[in-house]
Amino acid sequence: MTAASGLGLEDPDDAPIVEGGSAEISRGDLKRQSDLLLAKLKAHAVQRAVVCSDNPIDILRAIDASSRAGSDLFIAHTNIPAEYLEETIEQFGIQLRIGNHDEVLSAGPARHVASSRIYMMTSGTTGRPKIAAHNLESLLSRIRAVTLVPANREGKWLLTYQPTGFAGVQVILTALLTRGVLVVPEQRTPAGFYKAALQSQVTQISGTPTFWRSFLMASQPGALDLRQITLGGEAVDQATLDRIKATFPKARITHIYASTEAGVVFAVHDGIEGFPKAWLDQPIQAVQLRVMDGFLHIKTPNAMRGYLTEALQPLQEDGWLATADRCEVLGERVRIVGRQDSTINVGGSKVYPLAVETFLLSLAGVVEARVFGTPNPITGSLVAAEVVLEQGSQADEARARILAACRQQLAGYQVPRVFKIVDSIEVRASGKKG
Repeated sequence: MTAASGLGLEDPDDAPIVEGGSAEISRGDLKRQSDLLLAKLKAHAVQRAVVCSDNPIDILRAIDASSRAGSDLFIAHTNIPAEYLEETIEQFGIQLRIGNHDEVLSAGPARHVASSRIYMMTSGTTGRPKIAAHNLESLLSRIRAVTLVPANREGKWLLTYQPTGFAGVQVILTALLTRGVLVVPEQRTPAGFYKAALQSQVTQISGTPTFWRSFLMASQPGALDLRQITLGGEAVDQATLDRIKATFPKARITHIYASTEAGVVFAVHDGIEGFPKAWLDQPIQAVQLRVMDGFLHIKTPNAMRGYLTEALQPLQEDGWLATADRCEVLGERVRIVGRQDSTINVGGSKVYPLAVETFLLSLAGVVEARVFGTPNPITGSLVAAEVVLEQGSQADEARARILAACRQQLAGYQVPRVFKIVDSIEVRASGKKG
């Protein structure tokens, strides 16, 4: 095993790193816990370990100690079936489980030689999560750029993402490297997030567009003084960007393209959905972009080293990563219109739910929307939609107005044939709509 420097905790102090949740934890506490874990990794000659915990301190000490030991680290979601975790432990020869109580799983000789990799699970939206191979350098490279932005230094970061997901780990590491404090809500609901933000007076929030729409519904004007707002995990629509800007006019607003497979690819700061067309012709932020057969391809040093569990790999031999995100070029802008695996087949015509959701969100009075397919014996599927209206809206009037706009401005096969006005829309652990 080749030891690395870890997360740079050599100068611990009493400054807090985590606030809320179970207790406040200082940087000195984190360093001491990491040192104890490092000793256990070395004592048992652990080549591969897994952390399965939503506690940010467990995740940070696991990343730091495994890096210093040269061990491989698997970061597992806490909501995956127990049998899948056990299968992963057996299949990949994992010797130590890190969590509330660290547990040595195998005292025998290691079955694999460690390569200081960090293995992260995808969200598992379409089934069993895939496992993507990264290293500490690829996870930290874009965070180092974030630390140079004055608005991001020594702030309070609200943890809205699933802690074990790629985006959650990025926020946890960003709070550490910017000498900030990570604020952990007691309840992962819109009201819980807002309560934690108010109590701790957070200054930075990163979340999915879905999170932001629910957070805006709970927010009171002027109650928070945000410095940095970041959107990621889903394509962002212009209506949501505009509403955020109106609610938090002093904040720096960034939307990023990132994934477990690609890492953090690029950041957009101009308040306009999509990204500039010019980025297809010249590298931006050390990343090359292209559109092939309508899908976004990425070439970045921060991409995963490949799936550990899949025969079919999106990383091509020439270093380009083929994504499932379909794009369209409109004037000087490139917009993501939807993922290939989310399409609804309506009588042979493909409908991208994101495109219809974006249209619905642009309509007056609509604050959230979910579009999905529902089976139909004639066309195969029909488009269904759920919308949340702003407070005070008249449901009957809004329904008639929204459906009239859909018939006038969408293609016939895109118009929702099943339409419901609801109070809220289900959100998965990843922060995306269910």
